[in-house]
Amino acid sequence: MASTGSPPIAAGEAYEVEAIRQNDDGDGVASIHGMTVFIPFLLPGERARVRIEQVEKRFARARLVERMSDGPDRVEPRCPVFTRCGGCQVQHMAYEAQAAWKEARIRRMAARLGLEDGVVQPIEASRAPYRYRNQVQMPVRWNEAAERVEMGFFALGSHEMAVTETCLLVSAEMDDVLRRARWFLTSLGSTAQFVHHVIVRQSRATGDLAVVFAVTDDDPRVKRSVGRFHAPHVAQVSVTVQPRAHGPVWGDSIDVMKGASHLEERLCDLRVRWSPRSFLQVQADMAERLYQHVVHAAQVRETDVVIDAYCGVGVMTLLLARRAARAVGIEEVDDAIADARVNAKLNNLQNAEFVVDRVERWLPRHVAQGNRADVLVFDPPRKGVDRAAIEAAAEANVDRLVYVSCNPATLERDLRLLMARGFCVTSIRPFDMFPQTSHVECVVAMKRG
Repeated sequence: MASTGSPPIAAGEAYEVEAIRQNDDGDGVASIHGMTVFIPFLLPGERARVRIEQVEKRFARARLVERMSDGPDRVEPRCPVFTRCGGCQVQHMAYEAQAAWKEARIRRMAARLGLEDGVVQPIEASRAPYRYRNQVQMPVRWNEAAERVEMGFFALGSHEMAVTETCLLVSAEMDDVLRRARWFLTSLGSTAQFVHHVIVRQSRATGDLAVVFAVTDDDPRVKRSVGRFHAPHVAQVSVTVQPRAHGPVWGDSIDVMKGASHLEERLCDLRVRWSPRSFLQVQADMAERLYQHVVHAAQVRETDVVIDAYCGVGVMTLLLARRAARAVGIEEVDDAIADARVNAKLNNLQNAEFVVDRVERWLPRHVAQGNRADVLVFDPPRKGVDRAAIEAAAEANVDRLVYVSCNPATLERDLRLLMARGFCVTSIRPFDMFPQTSHVECVVAMKRG
C-alpha cells in the first residue's frame, strides 16, 4: 500500500485523458486522480492515451501514446522532425489559435498583476508564420561510421540531435546555404569533426548572407579549410573558436575569412550595420512594427533625454533620438556598441551616444550622479532586468518607462517590482515574433503613478 501523502500516480502507468487547457509551454493539461499532468503536443478538448514519465510533488509529465480525437485547432505539422526537435512547440496548432493562446497568456498575467483587462491590447500577429527568421544557429556533428556531416537541432532540454535537412522557420535562401554547408563540410572529411555549429544570418534589405563556423580547434588549417566555403549571396564567411561543443556557441573572437565584416539592414528607414556577434531581432517585419510601437508608447518630446537600456546595435536608440533632445544607449557587448556608433553616423544622428557597460552598473551610477532622464526603455534578455537597475529606475526622475520583454515570466516579476515602486501600467501589447513556438514578446508602457 502506498504511504500517506504519496502521489496518486506513478511513472510508467498508462491512462486515457482529455486536455482541458494549455500551459505556457504549449503542453496540454489534464487531471488524473486530482493531479495536474502536462502532455506535450495535446490540444484542449483532445482525448489521448498517455504514459506517465515523471512524477513530482504537485504535477506529473506524460508522453502522448495515441491521440483518440482531434480538437478544432489541430493542423498537420509541416516539419518532418516536429516533436523530436526542440525548436517548435505548437506547429500542430492553427496559427490563428497560436496567436489567440499567446494573447490569452498575457491577459492572465495582467490579471495576476491586478490590471484591468482593457490594458492588454490585441496581439500583433505575424504576417509570416513560416520562413520568417533572419538568423539561425544549427548544431553540427561528424558521423564517423557514415563518414558524413549531420545537422539538426537538439531535442528540448537535451543534446540529442534531431537530424534534418531543412528548417521551415528560416528563409529559403538560408535553408539552401545550410544544405550547401552540410555538403561542403562532408567534403572536408574528418576535418569536419572540429565544427560544432553553423550560424547563418541574412539581410532582408540586400539579400546578402553571412556564415559563421563555430569550431573547437584554433588550428589555422581548420580555419582555412572551413573558410573556403562559398554559396550564392554569401557575402561573409567567418570562424569563431569555442572549445566546448555543448557550451556557448560563440568564442571570444571572430576571424573573418572572406568578405565584409558585417551585413547591412534597413529598419524603419534606418541604415543598420550588423556584425556577427551583435543582436538583432530575428524577424525584420515584426521588429519594425515593435520598434514603431515602442516609439509611440514612449511619447517622446523634443526636449526629452531618453535612456535605452540593453540597446544592442542601437536601432531603438536611434529611432528615439529622432524625436528627443538626446538618447543614450547602454549595452555590454562591445561589438554591438561598435555597430551602434557606426549606425548613428550612417544615419546622421549626432544626438545619440552609446556606452559599453552593464545596465545594472551604469544606471545606478548615472542616477546617483543626478543626471537627467525623462524616458527609460528596458529591452533585456530572457532573464529580465537586474534588481539594481529596477531600483535605479525607481529613484530616477523618469516619468515614462517602456519595457520590451521576450519572457512573460520575468516580465511579470519585474512589473510587480516596478508597480510597487510607483509606476503604473498603461498598456501591454503582445507581439508574435516567433510563430510555431511558445515564445511571445510584449511592449509595456508605464508612467509614474
